[in-house]
Amino acid sequence: MSRTWFITGVSGGFGYEMTKQLLQKGDWVIGTVRKKDKVESLIEQYPVTFDCKILDVTDVPTVQSVVRDSFEKYERIDVIVSNAGYGLFGRRIKAGQVPVLSSGTRI
Repeated sequence: MSRTWFITGVSGGFGYEMTKQLLQKGDWVIGTVRKKDKVESLIEQYPVTFDCKILDVTDVPTVQSVVRDSFEKYERIDVIVSNAGYGLFGRRIKAGQVPVLSSGTRI
């Protein structure tokens, strides 16, 4: 039985590899990216089972809209993977000075 996945940040790295493997095994993936250019091959190869959505995860109203629309379209999403983001590397004292997003969320 195939599953439907909602995965943020599928344009590279872990998100891309996970999406590719899930699609190869026959699952459905709703994947979010900031730009579609890095996933064009997946869009072409899996036009039915890969639903690519443009999304900036810091834009809360757009996040809500994309999630709501996805649940309405697919009726059921089996797995949600929050993969979008960035790494923060540095010495602890410097790394503790984390920027605050416009939504007020510390990352």
